[in-house]
Amino acid sequence: MEIVPVDRIDIRRVEGGWPLPPEQRAAVAAYWREATRANPHLWDGRILGLSAPGGGMPRVVDGVLQAEAREDAYSAFMLWRHLGFPEIGICHAFGWALIVSADGALIFGVMGPETANAGRVYPPGGSLEPRDVLPDGRVDVSHCIALELKEETGLSASEAATGGMVAVVDGARMSFGQLLEFAEDADALLARIRRNLDAQEHRELADVVAVRSLAQAERAGAVPHALAVAEAFFEGRIFKHR
Repeated sequence: MEIVPVDRIDIRRVEGGWPLPPEQRAAVAAYWREATRANPHLWDGRILGLSAPGGGMPRVVDGVLQAEAREDAYSAFMLWRHLGFPEIGICHAFGWALIVSADGALIFGVMGPETANAGRVYPPGGSLEPRDVLPDGRVDVSHCIALELKEETGLSASEAATGGMVAVVDGARMSFGQLLEFAEDADALLARIRRNLDAQEHRELADVVAVRSLAQAERAGAVPHALAVAEAFFEGRIFKHR
């Protein structure tokens, strides 16, 4: 897993779906029937996957990420994930908000039981989607992060001091993290988010947790990319807190 600072993101939407092998594409419907039988709350939306211009996996070069985005069904992604992310020349892409409290804690979300990631612990965020595509075809990653933050926690990115962004590269997954420093301490943020969660009719998060060290993140059950980010943050390698 690699964490790379990003100064500029240039993702352009192009036509065509994900280059799934024919046999994998043919298996999507049957897989999704079983998945929704196990969890009827799953919803088959549309998400974006990334590849480098001209093909291959996208990379950050001199602080710049250039990529092409293709749209496909969430069900196709879930089957690909179920199969262990076999190489298809594209990566799953998602954005997340690294919420930092005034007293230096990170706020992670605990995914709810009705989601595809039930029980997993990581910064609030979600997949890049068609709604993040601007009229000129550019994909607005910051828009994705701000929307997911608002939907999941009730917090507004406009309230926070915005810091830098990083890309986390983990095999067939690439995620983009935005630092958002809030003026409230961790206890106040947790209380505010929990009040918002209690008022939501269809909540994605079961709860939120504050972590102040890598050890706390491990005890909370954070997923690998969240652990890597927490370790780098607390060691001062990324997103140094003021």
